[in-house]
Amino acid sequence: MKIKWRKDRKRAAALVGVLLVVVAGVGMISLGGVVADNPFSVIDTSTDASAATGGEGTADEEATPADEENSETPPSTGESDSEPSDDHVADNQSEDDHGEDRSGVNFVPGVREFSVSTEVFDESSSDVEDGFVTPGEHRLLRFDMIIYNVGDEDAELGRPENRPDLFEYSESHGHAHLKGFNNYVLLDESGERTGAVRKQTFCLRDLYQTRSSANSSAQFDCEYQGISAGWADEYDSSLPGQYIVIDGLPDGEYTLQATTNAAGTIDETCDDDNTVRVDLSITDDTVTVHTSRSHYVKPSAC
Repeated sequence: MKIKWRKDRKRAAALVGVLLVVVAGVGMISLGGVVADNPFSVIDTSTDASAATGGEGTADEEATPADEENSETPPSTGESDSEPSDDHVADNQSEDDHGEDRSGVNFVPGVREFSVSTEVFDESSSDVEDGFVTPGEHRLLRFDMIIYNVGDEDAELGRPENRPDLFEYSESHGHAHLKGFNNYVLLDESGERTGAVRKQTFCLRDLYQTRSSANSSAQFDCEYQGISAGWADEYDSSLPGQYIVIDGLPDGEYTLQATTNAAGTIDETCDDDNTVRVDLSITDDTVTVHTSRSHYVKPSAC
């Protein structure tokens, strides 16, 4: 009997042990989601992730995009209409044209505000000293010239005194100009050149911001010259030399052809968009523009 009791006790003990192991295992599984003892448990972080996402979304809605912070309206130039920004100028560009292989400087010209005037210049005139005209009375076709840098790199020339091969001093403007940077030609109705031709020197500077994403601070002036990406320079029609002499030109239909970076002084991504043409009627001292105002600026082809 003793032997049988011991065997039964051993069996009972073994059974109790098995039960304890099972209970312990269940306990570990039931706690797996908290202490991760169960390697197949899943910790639900959807609530935290949702909260974090919601917080970031709120911050994004309240934050002002950098483009909006940098956006500037070009200063008034005394004109009734302003030229389009280079965001508009580049509307005709394809996505492929904006690839890395096209990065660099890209100048696009614009012209506007045409007028005809008769003016007298004496020998001491700064226009005469700079060689724009000869002394005496002259009939002039005046207009504004705008140069946009619609590229993604700055056109940096630096200090004119370091590049005497590129610059000359302008008595009428009181600072150095890039030699022959712009070229103006007046064509007759048949497309032939008239005698009205002019190479215009220019001081390249950041006059106004044209692209909202561009640097909001001007970097270049006539002491350290260049035009930043997303900026433009403008020569007002009232400035010395900003005209074509049209002495003896008969009334009729003409086309003004204005080219910037005419000699290729500054490397560009391309120069297919450096010339703009505007059709004009000239009668006495009146100029009528036939070209749509949206075409005063050459759409970028690069």
